[in-house]
Amino acid sequence: MSIRLLEHIQSELKAAGVVSSTPEFCNGWLGRSEGYIRTLRYHNLDPSVAVLSVCAHKLGYYADQLRSSDRKDHQTWVVTFDRLKDLCESAIAKQSHAIWKQPERMGA
Repeated sequence: MSIRLLEHIQSELKAAGVVSSTPEFCNGWLGRSEGYIRTLRYHNLDPSVAVLSVCAHKLGYYADQLRSSDRKDHQTWVVTFDRLKDLCESAIAKQSHAIWKQPERMGA
């Protein structure tokens, strides 16, 4: 599910004119190499909690920076960034829950 989340976030940021390419998104918004999403797809992997956290933090940071702006386009970005940040945080919570809920970590 999380790979689709990253693709969704990238698509929304492209539509908003914030990023122009997958390499730019991977480098600038995920803190990874330009081929990160391609590698996830090839190996059928989900992004790490760390990558989702970096993305969520950056989305939140820019939402906070733009929140006090009077420009309508900035306020539209705030809504988008906040919504995408919430999606990242939901994926982080789901993955974290799956990790600590494993029987060997529950003392069972």
